[in-house]
This record gives sequence, C-alpha cells and structure tokens, in this order.
Amino acid sequence: MKKLVKLIRGKVRLKLFAVLIVVIAVFLAVINLISYPILMRSFTNGTHSSMAAIVNAVNSLVPDPGTYYIDLYALAKNNNMDIEITDADDFLIYTTVGTGSALSSERFSTSGSTASQYLSMQTSSEVDTYGLENLEAKKRLATNADYFVYSGELEQGDKIFVYYSVANVKSVVDLADKVYSIFSIIIIAVLGIIFFIVFSKFIKPVEEINDVTKDMARLNFDRKCDDYGEDEIGELGRSINVLSNTLDNTLDDLKDKNEQLEKDIELRRALDNKRKSFIGNVSHELKTPIAIISGYAQGLYDGISDDPEVIREYCGIINEESRKMNDLVLELLELSKLESKSTPFEPEYYCIGEQVSMLIDHLSLQFERSDITVTNLVPRELYCYAEKDKIETVLRNYLTNAISHCSGENVIELGARDFSETTEIYVYNSGENIKSEDISEIWDSFYRADKAHGRSENRFGLGLSIVKSVMEKHSCRCGVQNLDGGVKFTFEVPKDKSYYGEDLQ
Repeated sequence: MKKLVKLIRGKVRLKLFAVLIVVIAVFLAVINLISYPILMRSFTNGTHSSMAAIVNAVNSLVPDPGTYYIDLYALAKNNNMDIEITDADDFLIYTTVGTGSALSSERFSTSGSTASQYLSMQTSSEVDTYGLENLEAKKRLATNADYFVYSGELEQGDKIFVYYSVANVKSVVDLADKVYSIFSIIIIAVLGIIFFIVFSKFIKPVEEINDVTKDMARLNFDRKCDDYGEDEIGELGRSINVLSNTLDNTLDDLKDKNEQLEKDIELRRALDNKRKSFIGNVSHELKTPIAIISGYAQGLYDGISDDPEVIREYCGIINEESRKMNDLVLELLELSKLESKSTPFEPEYYCIGEQVSMLIDHLSLQFERSDITVTNLVPRELYCYAEKDKIETVLRNYLTNAISHCSGENVIELGARDFSETTEIYVYNSGENIKSEDISEIWDSFYRADKAHGRSENRFGLGLSIVKSVMEKHSCRCGVQNLDGGVKFTFEVPKDKSYYGEDLQ
C-alpha cells in the first residue's frame, strides 16, 4: 500500500487520475445519497397526478348504465389502485378493495350499510406527502401497510377515495436507486479508463519537458523540446527552448563579462594607484611652497636682516609662493567640482568666435614675451551652445599649454572645423611631438610629459584633466594629434540646444 501511495505521488498522470476518480466517486456518492428522497418525492408527485386523473376519469363516466361499475373496476385495476365511493354520510356505495368480480356484492352494496375503509385507517407519520393537495398518508391497521389516499368529490355529490400502496412507490424508488448505483460504478470504471488514456497522452510531453529541464539544470543545453502543437503545452515547450537558448547565451556572456570583470578589477587597482599617486602629487606640490614660505617667514621672524631690500625680497618670495599655492588649490577645487558633477549644467547660446579673439588679446603679452606668432582662423561670428566660462577655461588651458611647449617656428594657430552637430576648435603649436607612451597619460591629473619644465612656470599638470572633465560634462570629445613640426589639441562644442535632446530640460 505504501509503495502504491509513493508511486501515485511520484507520477503526475497517476496523481491526476487518482484525484479525478476520487472526485467523481465522491460526487456520485453524494448524488446517490440525495437521489432517494428526490426520487421519492418525484414518484409521489407522479402518484398524486395519477390519482387526480382517476378522479377526473370517474367524473367523466355516465352513472347507472350497465357497464358503469365494470368501468370503475377496470379503471382501478389498470392503474394498480383501489377506489371507494361513499355517500355524504360516509356510507360505502362502491369499493374495489378486496377480492371478487366486478359485480359481486363486495363491489356494490345497495343497502348502504357497509363502512368505508377510509374510516378504519389511521394517519401515518412515516410517509411524507410533501403538502400535495387532497393527498394523505394512511396506515391500514389490519395489515400495518401504508397507503396514499387521494380524496375528492364527484359531481353528483358522492365522495371518492383512491388508494395506492406506498410500498409500490418505495419498491420503484429502491429499484431506481439500485440501477443508479450500478450505473455509477460503470461510469466510474469507464471514465477511469478514458481519463487514464487521455492523461497519459497529455502528460507525456510534460515528462519530456521535465527531462529537458533536468538537462538544463546540469548546464546541458543541447537537448530541446519537440513541437507539441499550438496549445499551452506546446507553448511551454517553445518557451523552454527559448529559455535554454537564452541561458546558453547568457552563460557565454557571463564568461565574457567575467573576463571583463577581471580586467575591470585590474583597472580599479590602477585607478587606486592613480588615486594614491594623486594624493602624493598634491602633497608634493604643496610641500615645496609651504617649506619655502615657512623658511622665509622664520627668517623674517628671527630678524635675519635689517636691510629693507632683503626684507622686501623675502616678502615677495612668500607672496609668490602663496599665489602658486592658491592657484593649485583653485585648480583642484575646479577639477573636484567637474568630476563630482555637483554644479548644475547651464549651457547658453553665445559667440565663441569673439571669446577666442578676446582671450588671444588677454594673452598677447605672453605671446610677445615668448616671441610667438599667433594666427586666429576661428570665424568671428561663430556661435555655440555651451557653458561659456567652462569653454573659456578649456581655451585658456590649451593656449597656456601651447605657449609653454611652443618651439621651432614659434607658431600658434587656432581654427575651426564644421561637423553636423558640433564645431571642432583646434589649437596648434609648433614644437616637439608628444611621445606615444605619454599621449594616453597627459589627460591624467598631475601628469607632465615634459619633465624639463619646472615649478617656475606654475604648471601642476591639472590643465588637461580639467579640459577632459569639461568635455565630459558637455558630452563632447577632446583630443590631441602629433603633426609634422608640432602638436594639435582639439575639442568640440555643440552648435545648438538640440544636441542634448531631451536630456536638457
């Protein structure tokens, strides 16, 4: 028994079969339980209707002909019932109760002294008449048998009583109930066979799908589900196949991403090293001016000289070093703001051509001091949509960088090139090319490709880092290119507001 229960629990088709058979059996059993009272009431209603029909038939017979009582007898026996007719004083006129021929004295009394059977019967409490009109349940004391008694009145004023044995009704109901029980057993057996065959047909694809999913759990995606049609099972099979392909591709992607993750970890380590290097560079850049300021300030405090010129020289050095420290701090703050994106992005439409011309004028003294020839090819009426002060920072950094590295022909050239959505601005300076190993590094903080330039030029290696951050904020590109006889730095600016699309509200 335990093995059977275990087998049923382990198989879907057997489980469904067992559940359905149990449900059907319980349903038929419940119907069988409630069928007896339903059948009893139904047959009682039918008996009531038959009795009423007999009364109507008696009323339709013509009294006193020679065949009248024969017709009454035939009417009663054909319906397996008995009939009694009494006068208004309850004296028996005619009865079919008992034995004998239709015309015997037991069937017909002319004296009117015979008592009605109705008067000698008692009401039975064991039989329900369901409140049907003119119908009573009576018990015949002589035989202890229950009868349905239908009472009525004939047109000539006599009373009529129709008797039908309750046992006849119960026997028919018992027979119908037995037949129903037999048919219920047959139905359960037939449906069980049909259901088992049907379930086997429908469960087979599910079992195959289960085998495919087991292979998938073992990361074997070669096996696929067959085509099971257009129903839900077929759709499930196709979904399993799609899932199998997706998982197979996903695992391949995970392998690729795992390799990429390893690369990212290495990159993270490199960035961490850069961060440490950044902190070290900041410390180094601040250490020197702080040491100089501290030394000269201590000298003044100790009264190293009374000469006003020496004191003025010491103060000038302290002031210069303080200015360099201030410039470094300002550049660090600017770079921090750009990289943290803490300030709102508020571009505007303005003339970048005039901005370039004005900046060249502001730096004209440095150009003359370095004997540099500047050529401005940027159109005077060139407009763009960007943050004006940030673009000026980019231009200033490019120009001061060009001044620092300009050599050879001592030429700096500015120009513009038109693209579909942006305008490229370039700054070219003659001089030595940037080494190939330095090109990817020059955009990093505190990186100086030209190690020959010292602190005297007040350059900290932050300018190009700021340029890169500004361009990233504008979603634009910046770059550098080695040319024959010089280096060209470029950056792009949007032509109008449409460049940013819906990102700019």
